[in-house]
Amino acid sequence: MEKTVSVLGFLLAFSEHLDSQLPENRRHSSRVANISLAIANYLNLSEKSKYDLAISALLHDAGNGNKNHNNNNNHKEISDHALKSSLFLSDIPFLERASTIIKYHHFPWNLGKGEFYQDEKIPIESQILNLAEHIDESYDKSKYILKEKNKIIKKIKEKGEKIFNPDVLNAFYDLSQKESFWFEINYDDITPQNFSCDIKLDIDSFLLLSKAIARIVDYRSKIQVRHSRNVANIASFLAGNLGFNDEKIKRIRISGYLHDIGKVALSSEILLKDDKLTRREIEYIKVHPFKTFVTLKKSVPFEDIIIWSSYHHEKLNGKGYPFRLKGNEIPTEARVVAIADIYSALLEDRPYRKGISEARAINYMRKLAREGYIDKEIFGVLYENREELKSVIRL
Repeated sequence: MEKTVSVLGFLLAFSEHLDSQLPENRRHSSRVANISLAIANYLNLSEKSKYDLAISALLHDAGNGNKNHNNNNNHKEISDHALKSSLFLSDIPFLERASTIIKYHHFPWNLGKGEFYQDEKIPIESQILNLAEHIDESYDKSKYILKEKNKIIKKIKEKGEKIFNPDVLNAFYDLSQKESFWFEINYDDITPQNFSCDIKLDIDSFLLLSKAIARIVDYRSKIQVRHSRNVANIASFLAGNLGFNDEKIKRIRISGYLHDIGKVALSSEILLKDDKLTRREIEYIKVHPFKTFVTLKKSVPFEDIIIWSSYHHEKLNGKGYPFRLKGNEIPTEARVVAIADIYSALLEDRPYRKGISEARAINYMRKLAREGYIDKEIFGVLYENREELKSVIRL
């Protein structure tokens, strides 16, 4: 039977890291999903609506970049981060509904005036998500939830129908009387098995999703505006010139898109630091390929993609990280992604340095090949095709 990727399963694993850059935001998206689904159940929404709502909750803050979680644009009908989050998903057919829900998830009800935006009806799922996020942001996570309950209800009532749909509000008020509602907020009880409509992706559709995830990863890092996409393009270019078949090239491209997925869990202060990293900070950064491995291992049934994505900092001489592999322990395809990653990184600007010239990058990589860090044959293909390779790199 052909292996497939569960959309919800993958996004559950991804969102776990998406929320972890700041301690106060950990599990924010999963709590918002739990609150949203409780309200959606009360309102008897369809299974498909609840599924789209769960996906939207997991990705609603993807456009927040790597700054803190507050929404600085509540005065706008459509906030910047909601629009960005929506755009990351807008050209993925099976995420189109989630894209619309996310776009309007900060749209104020405004005593009924917020039922439409221009000619588009605001989805009820957006209005649920709006309230769910406000609920989660209204209390101290270090305190017992029932001690915070009355404070949350008071804050929501103060905003009332200026911000929230009355049907959604009333559902919350009824649910808020049950202790179980408050306890369920903190449970990790959403699984793909909850939804018979969960979307299963073949390799071609997973390629589309991985491209969208790369946009989020690159945006949230900002030090690497197009890095994941460049790595995917360079790696698939090299794979084609090495004579790999179309199926393998596709999987290598996905590995390039996803290789830095673990970086979304790292501190933005370090990712955006203007100076060179300290030794301690460099050691901290070394966790990201392991986090890539863990995220993909949880949610992707393609072992080759997991390995090729996660081994991009391994070196043939055993001096890489985090698995300290060497020689034949590193598959050729992973070596391709590693070389694409190095070449892309050398050419790109970083906060602490400007990108170097193609000639300097080639000379540096020639030295790496000579000293046994990277594969000589693959580097040779890059060198021989360096002029043509320029057409697939965007800096």
